[in-house]
Amino acid sequence: MNFELYENLDYEYINNLYNLAKANPSNLTSVKNIYLRDNKYLQENLNFLINIKLFEINENHIIINKSENGVFRELIISLILQQPDYASCIKNYLSNFQEGNDGNYFFTPDGSYNIESSDLRNFLITLKYLKNINDSYILIDKSILKKFKNRKYSPEELKKRLMANELLGFEAEKLIMEYETTRIKKFANELKPIHVALSDVSAGYDIQSYEVKNKKLNKIFIEVKAVSKSNYKFHFSSLEYQTSLKLKDSYYIYLLPVDHSQTKNFDIEKLLKINDVYKNIFTNKREWNTNEDGYIISRAKD
Repeated sequence: MNFELYENLDYEYINNLYNLAKANPSNLTSVKNIYLRDNKYLQENLNFLINIKLFEINENHIIINKSENGVFRELIISLILQQPDYASCIKNYLSNFQEGNDGNYFFTPDGSYNIESSDLRNFLITLKYLKNINDSYILIDKSILKKFKNRKYSPEELKKRLMANELLGFEAEKLIMEYETTRIKKFANELKPIHVALSDVSAGYDIQSYEVKNKKLNKIFIEVKAVSKSNYKFHFSSLEYQTSLKLKDSYYIYLLPVDHSQTKNFDIEKLLKINDVYKNIFTNKREWNTNEDGYIISRAKD
């Protein structure tokens, strides 16, 4: 389950963003600026509203596809139910709850699962469907159980969503190909980057490009990651890690933040480029966090 779909989502932030959009639908830039005065995690919450199809962005305009007719959180849940990847996470999580002698539904997760599912759990807490009591989680509103228990998703629906996620990664690579083509022209107009991932998924990188260092033209090897703007979290495979050790400062990770409010779904202005990965990420504990196996990486919090 991809519980990280719910990373940094908060009902209060979502509600505030929705109300700002209703008040000023013709100026997304203004909505973003006002939101950031008192709220956090703009990109994750905006991307979420676009992904569940509550918002549609047309240049700098926000089109609200549904209006709340009652409780806003019910609208959010109804839209999540239509998205197999988001809904499957909640359905899977809620399947752990059991009815106690007092009629309440509870779940006491072990430590590893509690960490794994923390993004979704925290989101459900902000929605006031869930609360924590003595290391157990209690459902405050049991109606959510029926909504997700009876919802079924075909393998074709899930496959379609997975393909959409794969396409996002491919679109990130295409955008970096454009970026590198423009960059290379400044010093070697006859050269072009090579989209290696199209022909060899075992290379350990996506793109071969070039740079000038100490007045010498060198090849560089780029692994592209579509990431969250707030923490730049990404998965680094063992193949990519070993390739980065071999190529050292010729190996780059390009971290490209996802922004579904932009035409190409990414914020190229916030692109982060890192080479010599072992030195600049794995031994740089001040700026980067890695999990126990070393391959889930995110920026350290200030």
